[in-house]
Amino acid sequence: MNAASPAGGAAAMVLHPADDVATALRPLSAGEVVQIQGQNQTTSVQALEDIALCHKLALRPLAAGQPVRKYGEVIGFTLQAVAAGGHVHIHNLKSGRAQITS
Repeated sequence: MNAASPAGGAAAMVLHPADDVATALRPLSAGEVVQIQGQNQTTSVQALEDIALCHKLALRPLAAGQPVRKYGEVIGFTLQAVAAGGHVHIHNLKSGRAQITS
């Protein structure tokens, strides 16, 4: 059983209407239909994989090389295509600001 979410029962939230991703308010499970709270509406998307607390999931299909918006601002560019409901994180998103080296 998942813990309650602070956004009126939603499991994820969108911070700006132009955002391409939502932020998980709790851990999400693959196959789960995720309720997403926006400023003026609630929507849903099916999580394609497990997504950790505070990580991002795609609200719609994202093409490889596409800019990704969060907070209404471009936060980076996809390294590969990401389907709606897919996990968006450092494995498939190159930051537009920070440079991560391994």
